[in-house]
Amino acid sequence: MFNLTENVRDGILEIRFSDDDSLDKSYRITCSLGKIHMQGNIAGSTQRTCLYIGEFKKGKYHFILGEDTSKEFIVA
Repeated sequence: MFNLTENVRDGILEIRFSDDDSLDKSYRITCSLGKIHMQGNIAGSTQRTCLYIGEFKKGKYHFILGEDTSKEFIVA
């Protein structure tokens, strides 16, 4: 499982992992319409990582880890 910054203000999305289930974590960031704005992999055994999303417009987005684990966040 993971937690992330719910209200992003400075263009940095922080993701904190609570377990080490997978060493290779694929992710996608989508808008409310389902369009993919960013995707990639978080490799290695990490407890915390940050992504720069400063170019995202204000609004609601979803951070999707793997195939089905999703959390919403807001760019203010």
